Amino acid sequence: MYELSALGLSAVQEDEWRDYFGRGRAFAARLDRDAVRRRMRVNAVVIGVASVVLAFAAAGLFAVLFLHFGGPVTVLLFALLVIAAGILLLRFALLRRRLRGGPVSGDDYLVVSAEGIRLAGHVDLPWSSVIGGVGFDDRDAAVPFLRGPAAAVERAAGRVQSEFVLGVRGVRALRDAAPRELHGLFEVLGSHGGIRVPIDTMVAPENVRASLAAICIAGLRAGVDVEVTSDRATIYTRTVALLGPEKSAPSTSGQE
Repeated sequence: MYELSALGLSAVQEDEWRDYFGRGRAFAARLDRDAVRRRMRVNAVVIGVASVVLAFAAAGLFAVLFLHFGGPVTVLLFALLVIAAGILLLRFALLRRRLRGGPVSGDDYLVVSAEGIRLAGHVDLPWSSVIGGVGFDDRDAAVPFLRGPAAAVERAAGRVQSEFVLGVRGVRALRDAAPRELHGLFEVLGSHGGIRVPIDTMVAPENVRASLAAICIAGLRAGVDVEVTSDRATIYTRTVALLGPEKSAPSTSGQE
């Protein structure tokens, strides 16, 4: 049983989507270049601030340890500041790595058809190579009051709230053939893995749910096990399974 409840589609709307792809049409979501540029600018500012804080904290820690300025409490405070700034820098650097695909994308960031997906104008993904997928849209999720400002900065700097995770056969070759700026979208673990397709950071807000619906329904028509859900446990377990080692198909020898 597939899951589409998170999209809020009626049975009639689902049928319309199926007919849309059945007529050989393709859904295209254009890249929101202005939004991508804004996110990259905010991201650069945060990385710059984190770098300055990290350098200051590291210099302070060095002074305390080797020049004997301050006591144990000062050492602890500077050490904690170094760790916090380092984590912040790493987190936003990873967000930036995924944003880098925007500037090299074609005007149509996502094209979905009955044959497969074309991503960023460079990555062609036929449904026959897709093991399965799970999508979600967390844009309306509640955020604790005290975490509100930090969450707002993360969103402005490229934190993904809506994406589709796809398990892919031959993902390493697919990644190696793609522009380096798109490598941040791939999860390659040995000979297996997949693609985490960011949606809300790349397309206009009004196209996010349509993009999720297009991937899900076109995939289902092609016989791929895909779903869109808001259940966090399902998202986690499906993501781990999709990006993990590929399961062999049951043997059909001797069967008719």
